[in-house]
Amino acid sequence: MRGATGAILLLCALASCVAVASAQDAAARILSATLDPPSATVGDRVTLTIVVAHAPGADVSWAGFGADFGGLEAVDVPSPETAQSGGAATTTLRATLVPFDTGARTIPPVEVRVSQAGADRVLRTGPLTLEVRSVLAPGDRSLRPVKPQLDLPRAAPSPVVPALFVGSFALLTALGYALVARAHAISPPPLPGTPPAVFESPDARALAALAALAVDSELAPTYAAIAAVTRRYLSERFGFPAYAMTRRELEREMTARGIDRWPARVAANLLEQCDAVQFAGFRPAPERVQADLTAAREVVRLTTPPEDTEPQG
Repeated sequence: MRGATGAILLLCALASCVAVASAQDAAARILSATLDPPSATVGDRVTLTIVVAHAPGADVSWAGFGADFGGLEAVDVPSPETAQSGGAATTTLRATLVPFDTGARTIPPVEVRVSQAGADRVLRTGPLTLEVRSVLAPGDRSLRPVKPQLDLPRAAPSPVVPALFVGSFALLTALGYALVARAHAISPPPLPGTPPAVFESPDARALAALAALAVDSELAPTYAAIAAVTRRYLSERFGFPAYAMTRRELEREMTARGIDRWPARVAANLLEQCDAVQFAGFRPAPERVQADLTAAREVVRLTTPPEDTEPQG
């Protein structure tokens, strides 16, 4: 009798777990994915809107600037907007896209990640088609006449001054490299009794720097520090100059080095967000700052080898 009761309780527990998991899966779904307007001319701005339904408390993210928009250029990706009503929640993702080629442009399925209680689920939109028309009127194939050239009152300046400027700049650059190399070559030996340097892996240094980072009320210094730590870590870990790369160059280089597509997109999107705060005056929501710090730590964790070998001797 006790054995039958225990079996019944176990079956009830399993059924409850399955019901909860099914409810969570049913709650996470894409409600709509639209383009506004559905057709455009070359250079027009088109808004891609994705609405995701999910359980309250779930975190919804996507590649943003790093997503594949089928050849359309992303010029603006605002922060996700989440609204809650009763026991359900929705998150709206938007991106402003610009087409530069005529014809039917197809945006492939866009991946959206929903994270809750340590579990991740990847949703995908259906493909979207945008009809891009030419700015020329139908049948208009004639060339416009060239505008008359502007008459300048003075002759063009001599090319000697720009040549001297470029030559001086190149000479100063070479001198700077020589001084740095000399400084490294004549670095003093360690003092007697100095303990040997402790090996610290790039991921340990990056995580320690992110943990010690204080959030500034102006936000620009905070995002400048996040970008500096992330770029320095990628440069040290993979041996390419991440500190001097654009977002597209960085994502392309990480993919070429064998890094998974997801951390490459997260890193590129994070650095794009940092640049927007530093140089474009963008001010994210307060909770977004902590999310970006978490994203920086995730980039480090997802790209850290299972074991870091320390130097021997």
